[in-house]
Amino acid sequence: MNKVPVILISGFLGSGKTTLLLRLLAHTRQIPLRAAVLMNEMGEYDVDSAIISEEMPDVTVEGLLEGCICCSKRNELAGALHTLLSQEPDLIFMETTGVANPEQVLEELRSPLLADRLYLVHSISVVDAELFHEYNSRFTADKELVRTLHGQLRTADFIVVNKTDAASSREVTKVVKSIRKLNDTAKLQTTEYSRVDLEPLLEPVLASTSVAAKPAQTPQPAPAQVQLTDAPFVPIPVKSIGRPSSVSRSTAFKVISAHSHDHDPKQPHSFSRLESLTLHQYSPQPLEKQRLENFLTGLGSSLLRAKGYCVLPQEGTMLLQFSGNHLEWQPTALPVSQGYVTLIGEQLDKASITDQWEQCFISL
Repeated sequence: MNKVPVILISGFLGSGKTTLLLRLLAHTRQIPLRAAVLMNEMGEYDVDSAIISEEMPDVTVEGLLEGCICCSKRNELAGALHTLLSQEPDLIFMETTGVANPEQVLEELRSPLLADRLYLVHSISVVDAELFHEYNSRFTADKELVRTLHGQLRTADFIVVNKTDAASSREVTKVVKSIRKLNDTAKLQTTEYSRVDLEPLLEPVLASTSVAAKPAQTPQPAPAQVQLTDAPFVPIPVKSIGRPSSVSRSTAFKVISAHSHDHDPKQPHSFSRLESLTLHQYSPQPLEKQRLENFLTGLGSSLLRAKGYCVLPQEGTMLLQFSGNHLEWQPTALPVSQGYVTLIGEQLDKASITDQWEQCFISL
């Protein structure tokens, strides 16, 4: 039985992992290779998996939500990968959460359950050039998270220093120098919007895969959004995502912490103080854009990442992406009447955030 190649993509919150993945998927389609994706998310909804499934229906996607495949979801990883293997892909992409330590994921890939079916081609780490030093300084006291951030770089054979347009050339040089102290052998490329040379990343796959002997994927035009090279986020229409049926309040939240999951005490945690909070737009009226922007910016430095879909009075349903104090809105065809936003931050004050969120709907 031939082993299937795997490309692992890691990187901290908002660094540009999914944008890189979408570029890789578009490129594999052109070759063509049959690609499958395992997507891991901290929140209760997986926006990115839905994006891929809607725009690239020929790509099989498995999502592991509300936890990290390096810890709380580790026991589900083998099952998800075997589900993907049953589809006989030429290649599997794995995108971890922003707080996953790939060292533990790689250890799982070497386990007896997977070692005879898969082999690692590349471990890619994506870095936000603007925020790299800020995050390393900020999380100094969080030893588990520092170990995770460093692990994402140490395990990589290809490092993408992304978002260089938002950092000075001096800062980019400092970032590269810091990375080289942790990993001086990986190939490294500086870029914007995850634009990297994709062909070298796929050369080992092509060398071991008889593309001509396999039926091509159903030819479909690549989405225009994937071809855009100047958009910091890649908005692609997604399928409708239903809300939970048993939520009584206007807000539902979940705390995602390495210490709150069923976890093997012998395994190191990937993070300790970061939490995920999902807020639902249950009001029958649209949420005003300015109110939401004020809400997000008002959370201050505790908020590291936010994404979701909001129904706005003028614009309709919009994809929201927030990272590093940069907020982006993109139109989407997602047919929902009630949106949601997932927040990821450090020691979030859940009660206060819940109250602030509900204030956004008063007197609309």
